[in-house]
Amino acid sequence: MKQLSSNIIRIIMSSIVAIMTVTVSSASAQTAADALRFSQREISVGARMTGMSTRGFAGVGDYGAMHSNPAGIGYVRDSQFNISIRGSDIANDLWTEGLRLDNNRSTVDRSGLGSIGVLYDVPVTQGSLVGGLGVSRVRDFTRVLNFSGVNANSTISTSFLPFDNEYSIDEEGNLLELNDLPFAAFNAGVFEYYQDLYLQGEYPFYEAVVPGSAIEQLGDVTEGGSLYEATAAVAWQATKDMMVGVSANLILGHYSFDYRFTERDIFNENTGEHYDVLLDDGGLLQGFDELIYEQRLRSDMAGFNFRAGVSTKLGSAFRFGATFESPTWSYIEESYGEQFVTRFDVGGELSYGERSDDVGNGYFEYSLRSPWRLGAGLQFHSGSLKLTAEGELVDWGKLKLSSDDGEDIFREANREIANTYEMAINVALGAEWEFGRFNIRGGVAARPAPYESNVLESAVSDTPEPGALTAASFGFGFRFTDRVRMDLGVQRIVTEDYWHAYPSDAGGPRQDAQVQIDESLTKDIAVLELTWKF
Repeated sequence: MKQLSSNIIRIIMSSIVAIMTVTVSSASAQTAADALRFSQREISVGARMTGMSTRGFAGVGDYGAMHSNPAGIGYVRDSQFNISIRGSDIANDLWTEGLRLDNNRSTVDRSGLGSIGVLYDVPVTQGSLVGGLGVSRVRDFTRVLNFSGVNANSTISTSFLPFDNEYSIDEEGNLLELNDLPFAAFNAGVFEYYQDLYLQGEYPFYEAVVPGSAIEQLGDVTEGGSLYEATAAVAWQATKDMMVGVSANLILGHYSFDYRFTERDIFNENTGEHYDVLLDDGGLLQGFDELIYEQRLRSDMAGFNFRAGVSTKLGSAFRFGATFESPTWSYIEESYGEQFVTRFDVGGELSYGERSDDVGNGYFEYSLRSPWRLGAGLQFHSGSLKLTAEGELVDWGKLKLSSDDGEDIFREANREIANTYEMAINVALGAEWEFGRFNIRGGVAARPAPYESNVLESAVSDTPEPGALTAASFGFGFRFTDRVRMDLGVQRIVTEDYWHAYPSDAGGPRQDAQVQIDESLTKDIAVLELTWKF
């Protein structure tokens, strides 16, 4: 079928829709799932807590207490300097019903500074007074996903076709407007407008790939970046058996997301008889060969919160602690973009999205408020053995996005958060046994998904959706002298996520056939920490 319109349509439409689509695109740069991802934290900070998979809510005399229950640093005797390195290896196993996979595992590793800080035991005539300063990595976004296979059920090109309310055509059959996502794809030749179909009363768009033809699909997802928490804490002995502590915390970080999806006509089932594009100069692009779709996102974050906690002895064998963490108020600067390339059997290629002012590319600033957190822990101490149980309450439905450009921008995302996410209780059990110069540790932890399992079954999003998490760990410590010790914590975290390979926007998914990627991420973490007392 010959294409009756030309690239002149694309040029005219660019000037008509540019202003409208810039506004729409910027609002879609952030989702409810991203807000959740930016607000979550690692299970433990420091080698000792990592080895037990705990946070230290009961109150522990350890550097990591500044990032959980600051009252715990009140138990520190002697000033100390702490530094740690943190390494991780992430393996991603995946499966899907929509694609016959050639590979189903991806791996990546990362290492760097875990934490650095100092605790100062202030000389006082009575009781205890300890202050601390430090910086720790509290969130690691590193993740990869790579897949390839043959799909005869669907094509990503269908996911860019416009809904009936996303385009306008004049009385003579000339295409005038398209919404942002279809507009960008149209300019790259991902689908075409056929005037004769419109005049016949039919849907006037054809995608580049013939539905039902067998094509090769390849996907590469790379996430990166970290959040670091700089904290200043102080703890004091309020009574004989009670420590009280507070901390002020600055959260700084960066997040990156890169996605590249490729479709190839490796069986040559898509020819010039099925699809062509007539250019302004009379040239003809014939037959689909390859489609490349790319997404990119860069986010820089800065936030602030505070913590307050207490820790008290209950008899001679128990210690109980509780901590409150305020919401984190974060300011985020974000740049985002999309790029399309369609290659043809004859004539070359069409592309869109290379320029910064192309539709789908932009820059956005907004604010994120995370929910408050309430943690509590109970520790049993008998001789050289310590057993710890703790829980943390987080109401993820209290996440909120906002912008100086008005509340309407995030109205839908905030509605989704309120209706989808719910209160979660994170739990952990840890043990520590001390003998001579050695400490042996172990623990388990669990974090449920922040939503009911059936709530998101029918939802379709091209943003990875975090799921339930379980962890198991072990660790040991060795005291070289009374002033120098080294600790190692090793932890394995398993997370169940899911993600859709085909894009969607505010209009929702544009086809029923989806490629849903179910993921099982295994993250092995090792933290090596040196403590020097002075």
